[in-house]
Amino acid sequence: MLDSRIKMARIMSGFSLQELANRTNNAISKQAIGKYEKGLMKPSFENLQAISKALNLKLDYFLRESKLELGEIKFRKQSRLPKKKQNEIIEKTRDFLERYLETESILSESHTLEIPKKKFKANNLEDVEKIAVEIRKLWDLGSNPIYNILETLEQKGIKIVFIDEEIKHFSGMSSWVNDKIPVIVISKMKKDRIRFTALHELGHLILSIEDLEDKVQERMCDRFSASMLLPENALIDELGGHRRNIHLRELSLIKSEYGISPQAILYRAKDLRLISESYFISQVKFLRMRGLWNKEIGIYHGEEKSNRLLQLLCRGISEEFITSTKAASLYNMKLSEFRREINKIDASSNN
Repeated sequence: MLDSRIKMARIMSGFSLQELANRTNNAISKQAIGKYEKGLMKPSFENLQAISKALNLKLDYFLRESKLELGEIKFRKQSRLPKKKQNEIIEKTRDFLERYLETESILSESHTLEIPKKKFKANNLEDVEKIAVEIRKLWDLGSNPIYNILETLEQKGIKIVFIDEEIKHFSGMSSWVNDKIPVIVISKMKKDRIRFTALHELGHLILSIEDLEDKVQERMCDRFSASMLLPENALIDELGGHRRNIHLRELSLIKSEYGISPQAILYRAKDLRLISESYFISQVKFLRMRGLWNKEIGIYHGEEKSNRLLQLLCRGISEEFITSTKAASLYNMKLSEFRREINKIDASSNN
């Protein structure tokens, strides 16, 4: 158990064996760490402390017993994301979920899953559109804008792992934990991209499209995300029906309400035949010429953050199920930093 924890911790930190040895000031050799990871040798308490310090992890990380199994993970743009970075993301995901599930276990907290375990069969984009309507109906969302996608998904029983780092060639991934808990992993991005990516990954979780080519799967999940963000009847209301021209400012105003980029709105309008294919192509060329196609256009002021784990920890402290020290460890913060985090409201109320 300890051997696998040392290896997981090193991978999570993105270090090679030599890099970890260097961070211990070579007090522990690369060869010794390799033997620890293979279970050929056990580290002394002093050496385990040195490794813990080098990786900026608490000792209880190495003593934590994990029964967490991640299902199949398929990275978007997989060929462009280095294998080392893929493994780092997976181990960060595993660590977060271990802490999250331990918190729920301590509080005897159960969370009802509000997405069907059996996937929806989608043969074409029209099927995807109908499934998005069905999910919105199931979640009682109507055609309204969805405020805080990440929090909404958490409320529906989906675990959200947010990696507070911009990662080249990575935006999101999804999987199932122990074959019963859905998880979506999102990296740091612009808010509209976070929203679109989170719902794209939801598509991977609930659409039965595994037998299709990768490009087709991605197109279907993009369509599902756009349909969830901006339902057909809502876009028709916003645009007033079929259009020959759309002002860029108009698109940015729709973004401010629905949290979907003007570029994605144009795609959506084309897919729903509210604009012609030729007009769409001309607008793409226009935005590319102005250097705007890959830029953020407009502002979405909504929040995109899930606070459920922190809320559970605050509940545990107030009900005296857990100590502040234990809560800080479960939140992966130093005690002093965690106390500042949970006292933010008190501090702001004094201003």
